[in-house]
Amino acid sequence: MRSLIIGALALSITIACHAQEAVDIQLTEDEIASALAPDWRDVSPENLILVETVYGDIVIELNTDFAPNHAAQFRQLVQDDVYNGIRFYRVIEAFVAQGGLQDEAVIEQYPTLKNENDRPISGAAFVPLGNADLFAPLVGHIDGFAVGRSETLGSEWLLHCPGALAMARDTDPDSGSTEFYIVLDAQRYLDRNLTVFGRVIDGMQYVQKLKRGVRAIESGVIQAPEVGDEIMSMTLAADMDPAIRPAYQVQAMPTQAFEDAKSEKRVREEDFFYRKPPEMLDICGFEVPVRKTPE
Repeated sequence: MRSLIIGALALSITIACHAQEAVDIQLTEDEIASALAPDWRDVSPENLILVETVYGDIVIELNTDFAPNHAAQFRQLVQDDVYNGIRFYRVIEAFVAQGGLQDEAVIEQYPTLKNENDRPISGAAFVPLGNADLFAPLVGHIDGFAVGRSETLGSEWLLHCPGALAMARDTDPDSGSTEFYIVLDAQRYLDRNLTVFGRVIDGMQYVQKLKRGVRAIESGVIQAPEVGDEIMSMTLAADMDPAIRPAYQVQAMPTQAFEDAKSEKRVREEDFFYRKPPEMLDICGFEVPVRKTPE
């Protein structure tokens, strides 16, 4: 996102009031930057993955900032076409939809990755949600991704909210490689234990249609002769002809438009609510606005 540097520490804006008196409103540099920033940011084609299923396309944005190695390996797996024709073989209602490879010889071609479960608190533009959270001292968003923070730990991490894309692993925290999962419902107890490296920005309704296994039977692995739904193809948008390449934008932050989107969900003023709900917002219950731009 572009940053705007303004030399003055504050900007005085003179407004004519009803009494025709001038009132000076002092805005900080952050407030000025927020007001002038573009309301939307483009998703890079290098980070945009299209997952074709029989139900429709699932669109994923990779997060190369928090989990650069996981994002890079997943991108390479997509470009190597190894996910084409594989299946979501473990899908558990209200938990996760997991996919991956069956051929051990192919799996061994890709290294296991050191976990990127969290990182030191960065200088990235973190926008607090504004509510307390059960799992993290502070939650908010960075570039549209739900983030937890702890000043005590000095770290920040991506959250297991619905749509989060993460790497499955064995007991060893550094054993993730090719098996991935998409979170179907919030699983915040997994935060900082597995690496989240992307999120679904479009087509979550198709993820929710995937055939389920039974959690009590082999932890949700779909049992033969039944099979899980096929990934017909995975494609990196950057590898597509620009004439047919889809383009997406995520609401930029910090901006007034983003704050307004949160306020709309937090403050319920509609006549329908004859008993006014608390002005609270769940980090995993708030979907950052995303839009597909005209092709």
